[in-house]
Amino acid sequence: MTRPVLEIEGLSKSFGGVAAIDRVSLALEPGRIYGLIGPNGSGKTTTVNLLSGLYRADAGEIRLRGERIDRLRPHEITARGVARTFQTPKLFGSMTVLENVLLPALAELGRGGDRPMSEIRERARRLLELVTLDGQRQALARELSGGQSMLLQIARGLMVHPIHLFLMDEPFAGVHPTIKDTIMEAILRMNLEESVTFLIVSHEMATLRRLCARVSVMHEGHLIAEGSFEEIANHAVVVEAYLGR
Repeated sequence: MTRPVLEIEGLSKSFGGVAAIDRVSLALEPGRIYGLIGPNGSGKTTTVNLLSGLYRADAGEIRLRGERIDRLRPHEITARGVARTFQTPKLFGSMTVLENVLLPALAELGRGGDRPMSEIRERARRLLELVTLDGQRQALARELSGGQSMLLQIARGLMVHPIHLFLMDEPFAGVHPTIKDTIMEAILRMNLEESVTFLIVSHEMATLRRLCARVSVMHEGHLIAEGSFEEIANHAVVVEAYLGR
């Protein structure tokens, strides 16, 4: 059997005595695109923050390719092959688009990586072409629109080497349809060509249906259902969580 790229067991996190997520367990197979859905406040972003090391779990374990990572810091998790985006893009505005994309590779070199700089620059340019930003590579990141900033976040995440898992938190929210199509194309191509596993948090059900063979549903901090869109659409607990009946 293929080892899961990500395994979560009994993950819990509370804030001020209120459980944000409670004993969540999940396994992701490598090379697939997964969706994580649920009503607002269900614990989706908290889960992503735990997986990327921004929050530390109160209980439970997170394993990446068999290695426990739930006590590692964000940069240590990234170094093991986990990238992420934020709902509100986090960029270095006074740096150029190209410089932003190069950052993960420069950090890799700082850890003793030996990829040639020519190879790094070639990949950076290829990723900028993938997200239609190569023509603006010398522009300052702060000059980009909101949608372009999301595209830049994605290109920067794909510079993590080697990349095993990409966590995306609402990448389609509020972006122009053309940019949404570009994001979907980037996800599909990197999944197909490099077998990158994606976990995508989104309220865009039609978009997730096109991307994901499997989705997980959260409600009030609990994982309440997993399966295809057809399976969860007919799941009584999911219908109650979304529709209140």
